[in-house]
Amino acid sequence: MGAAVTPLASIFGSGFLIIVPVLERTLGAFALVGIAGVCAYAYAVGTAIRRNVATVEALTDHGRLDPLTTRLEAAADLVIVVAYVISVALYLRIMAAYVVDFASSGSAFAERALAAAAVLVIAGVGVVRGFAGLDRLERIALSGVLVITTVLGGTLFAHDGVKLLGGSLVLPPAPGRGLLHVLLVLGGIVITVQGFETVRYLTAEFDRETRVRACRLSQLVSTSIYLGFVAVATPVMGLGTHAGPDRTLLDITGRVVPLLSLPVVLTAVLSQFSAATADTVAAYGNLVRLLPGPMRGARPYVLTGDAAILLVWTVPTFSIVAVASRAFAAYYALQCAVALRTSGGALARAGYGLLGLSLAGVAAFALPAG
Repeated sequence: MGAAVTPLASIFGSGFLIIVPVLERTLGAFALVGIAGVCAYAYAVGTAIRRNVATVEALTDHGRLDPLTTRLEAAADLVIVVAYVISVALYLRIMAAYVVDFASSGSAFAERALAAAAVLVIAGVGVVRGFAGLDRLERIALSGVLVITTVLGGTLFAHDGVKLLGGSLVLPPAPGRGLLHVLLVLGGIVITVQGFETVRYLTAEFDRETRVRACRLSQLVSTSIYLGFVAVATPVMGLGTHAGPDRTLLDITGRVVPLLSLPVVLTAVLSQFSAATADTVAAYGNLVRLLPGPMRGARPYVLTGDAAILLVWTVPTFSIVAVASRAFAAYYALQCAVALRTSGGALARAGYGLLGLSLAGVAAFALPAG
């Protein structure tokens, strides 16, 4: 379970706070179908990642990976570093938005300043304490997220139960978006289930088999929680009511159970902070392999932090969602290409090929979530 902390932290931070409002505006009453499809898609991608951990790493270690596949792996490594930097900026912008909206009427400058300060804290801990320090931050934050998520989900479940027994449970309307639009928006939120691959880059901490198990476990646990939470949140969506579509979970909780507003903000802080920490750890693990010897040590943390701060100050949040989703989709497409080239069975090769093509489509055409 220890190896699953980093991927779980990354997955929950990726989507927990934004997935319900996005699905509400895109699918309404069919939000559960949407999250089920996104999670199933992500699990298929995870199959390729796990295969590459188990097989391609062994081929690389023994110098048996062919030149073209080696170049594909190198390209994927570069793409995922960029994706991690973008995602760190995204998570901390979302965290800052929740805090600022809760404390005041909102300020773009305050959001950017708070997000930049959080980047500095994470990078600073990485420089001073390394993986051990960041892993401790992840564990504390993830524990808090799981506790508060259970409370939020249980409260919404009880609320739905009372409405159901009273005969007043009403699902939101379906927005009536076209299928292509829905698919492109869902492609644009691939990042909400990103994170299962982070454990791949913890080679110095966990062996190959442990990382494969942790990747699978993180996807199964996060999928069950996402499905349950979207199910209980759908009946309390504001779409179709005088409240209008929700922008954040604060809109839902503030309208339904105002006392939950503070726990939601705490969830925002903990989940986004832990996810940003997890992706910083993964970016470090990758950069250590890519950078020459003199550039290693603490410098990967500094590089990640500097780039994330630049994005925090310059790019709108939902634009970052789409850009990050495209970056991760490009990485996953390259990983599917690697899996295709190293698979022997025709059925497996066809599956990885189709999956890779669909991910390339997401990378090219995904729509912003907002």
